[in-house]
Order: sequence, then structure tokens, then C-alpha cells
Amino acid sequence: MPPSRKSFFIFRIIATLVIAACLITGAAIMGVRWYNATPNQRLNHALTSIQASDAPVAQVDEALNTPLSAETTTQVKAALRAIVTARATLDRAQQELDAIPPATATATTTATRPSQLATRVAAARRSLAARRALLAAAPPLLNQTARAADALTSAARAWQDLQAGATLTTTASQQFAQQTQDALVASHASSTQAADAYAHAHTQFTAAARTLPEADFSPYLAYTEQRILMTQNALLACEDWINGHYPDASADVAAYNSFAQSAARIAGADGLQLPSDLIAATYQQQTRVAQKTYDQARAEVLRADAALR
Repeated sequence: MPPSRKSFFIFRIIATLVIAACLITGAAIMGVRWYNATPNQRLNHALTSIQASDAPVAQVDEALNTPLSAETTTQVKAALRAIVTARATLDRAQQELDAIPPATATATTTATRPSQLATRVAAARRSLAARRALLAAAPPLLNQTARAADALTSAARAWQDLQAGATLTTTASQQFAQQTQDALVASHASSTQAADAYAHAHTQFTAAARTLPEADFSPYLAYTEQRILMTQNALLACEDWINGHYPDASADVAAYNSFAQSAARIAGADGLQLPSDLIAATYQQQTRVAQKTYDQARAEVLRADAALR
């Protein structure tokens, strides 16, 4: 005869209580084992956790030491997540060290000489503190690195568009000089493409300036704006010449030349500086203090680890 619904529920309640009792007993046993761990065992557990934090720290180093690129932002995000993991690992090490009885951790073999265990505990605490300082110094540097990388990506695209626009502008000028109907139509098409390239370059330079305002992108923006105005007059010149409005076309050409001269003055005799050089210089300037702090913390980790050995 099948059991009643009430009997079934009673059975489930008893089973649940048995499982809960087993879990409590197991937890109690684990707690006793943790409580009964010797100072040396606790120290070894702490050292294992400290060593486990090295893998996340390596991710931070990789993100900071790899040349800036489009992948840098992804590396930085991974490194910031790794810092959270490393801190949790160091917290476990701290708990183990704090659980070592103070009298044991500071015991001496003579009146003035600490015991071997006390020496190792002190070295472990120094190593742990050094890693905490390293992890504290990393985020400002990582965030600045990500900003510089994002700005570099935008500026690199802008520079490519600027170069493409310049090539199209040269082609358009050569076609315009032929003064045939077909050549003027082709010149108009080339100038249209150049205008698109310059507009896109301006958008990307604006994005770079917004991402890294410490870098002065004003010459790039001003130069690109003059190139845009120059190209607009090139288009008007083609249209006026095709439609037989020769006086207007001549005025358009004069305006074109004026904007071209303005662009040349902005660029200077040596041309515009590579935006990558500007960003690199700005990055080094902005991270000088943070980089020094991080390097000092890194050196202290090495010294602390040497003391452990």
C-alpha cells in the first residue's frame, strides 16, 4: 500500500534534518582542524596564498608593460579583475597569519634573537604588505594606460584618414588642372571622397581629445578643419567650372588656396607631429608619479620575497 502524503512529508523532514546534521558536523570537524592547525601549518598556508597572488599580479604587469594598442583596454579590464582576486587571496593569507598566537609569532630563542618561526612570520607579513601596496598602486596606472590606449586607437584612425584625404586631394588637384569635362567630374568625385575622409578624421581626433584631454590635439583639429574648408571650395570650383561660372570658379580656387596656406602654417615646416608621439609623451608625463610608486612597490615585493628565501 503506497505511503500517505503525510508520511512522505515526515520522511522528507527527517531526511533534511539528517543532512543538516551531517553538514553541521562536517563544518565543526573542519573548524576544529582549522583551530588545531599548528603555527607552522598556518604559516605555510599563508605563504601558499601569498604565492597564489603572483598570477594576478603578473596580469597587471603584462597590461602595463605591453605596448599600447587596441588590445590594451581588454588587458586592463582583466588586470583590474585580477586585482580583486589577488586581494581576496591575500585576505586569506592575512587570516592565517593573524591566527598564529602572538606569543609564538614573537618568540625568541635568546633574550634578543627571535625564533626561526618568528622570523618567518615577520617576513611573510612584510611580503603580504608589499603585495597589498603593489595592488593599491596599480589601478591608477592601469586606468591611465587604458585611456591612453583608447586615445591612441582613435588618433591612429584619424591619422590614416588624414593621409587618405591628402592623397585624394592631390589626385583631385591633378584632375582639376586638366580642365576637361570628364576630368572635372572625376576631380569632384575625388574631392567628395577627400571631404568624407577629413570629416571622419576630425571626428576621431575629437574622440581622442575627449578621451585624453591632457594631450593637446588642437593643432590636429585646426589642421583638419582647414582641410575640410579647402575641400569644400574644391567642390564648388568644380561645380562652377562645369556650369560655366568661371568668375565664381576662380574665386573658389582663391579660397581653396587660402585655406591650404592656413593648413600649411598650422602643420609647420616639419609637418604635424605623429599623434602616437604626442600620446606617448603625455602618457609618460601623466603617469610619472604613479609609475614611480608602482615601481617602488614592485621592488619592495622582490626584497620581501628575498627575505622569505
